Parts: sequence; structure tokens; C-alpha cells
Amino acid sequence: MKGLGQGLPKVFLQTGDCFIGVTPTLVTTVLGSCLAVTMHAPKMGIGTICHAFLPDSSESKKNESHEPQVCRFVDTALQNMLETLDKIGIPRRDLVIKMFGGSSGIAVRGLEYSSYNVGRRNVEMAKKLLKFARLDIAAKDIGGNQGRKLMFHTQTGEVWIKRLRQTLFDDVGNGSAGTKY
Repeated sequence: MKGLGQGLPKVFLQTGDCFIGVTPTLVTTVLGSCLAVTMHAPKMGIGTICHAFLPDSSESKKNESHEPQVCRFVDTALQNMLETLDKIGIPRRDLVIKMFGGSSGIAVRGLEYSSYNVGRRNVEMAKKLLKFARLDIAAKDIGGNQGRKLMFHTQTGEVWIKRLRQTLFDDVGNGSAGTKY
């Protein structure tokens, strides 16, 4: 993954954040059970990405008096991204959607279908909402039990994924470029 996006401004996307690139930018993040969804408008060269870590904001809204961090939740992150793209005049039919992450992690092995599997629940929520919005997922690398390092080029919509090793002290990379989506 070295050398990708040379000369571009770089942004590291923190957990619970969204980013829209109206100018070419290379966005990186690291995912475990969290979910990243990218939306790219090829005709305009604009892309947006979220790094959501919980599926549903409804429980949080019951317990908090203030509005939760919008991109913290899959449901509100996707809503925010779509509304932002609507406001700048990008037709939804022109969007290319990609989804990454949602790992079960080592802690829930054997519990893949339990309510504790936040990664699976994040993926299910995104699929449900995108289906409701009549948006297809063009590419995905989801589930499993490994983390991922992600790089997203906002102008081209290209995403590179590098699977992270499972042991805590291993080096993240071995010099390979990862998988391009």
C-alpha cells in the first residue's frame, strides 16, 4: 500500500467520523468490528466515507439528552452521507457504494450469530438501509475475524484493503499492496 495516493492530501478517519472529499484526498482508517461505507460519484469525482462502530442510534437517543455523534452509528452515518450528497446535487442513481469491515473479532469466535457480534449487526444494518434506499453495493469485504487497513481515494472511488494479522504484536504489513476494490 506504500506509494498509493502520492501527492494527495491525507486524512486519517477516526472511529465515529465521516469525511466528504470534494477535492482529491486519500482517506485511511483501520477497521475491526466497525464498518466503513464509501459512496462515490464518478461523474463528479466526489467521494464520502464513514467509520461507524455501532449499528443503531435509537438506543443511544433514549439514554442521552443531546444528539449523538452522527457518524458513530451505521444508521445515522448513512443518512448523513446521503443527505449531504443530495444537498450538493448528486443523484443517488450515480453513486457507487462499497462496504468494508464488520469483523467478528477474536473475542466472539463461536458466537458469530449472537447479539454480541457487533460487526455482523453493523453489516446487517447497512445492508438493510441501502436496500431500503434502493442502492446496490458494488463491492464489499466484510465479516471474518481479521481487522483491515483501508485506503480510499475520494476522486476515483478506489479502495485498497490490507488484512491485519490476528496477533497483537505482529507487524501490520509485509510490503504487499493489499486488495483493490
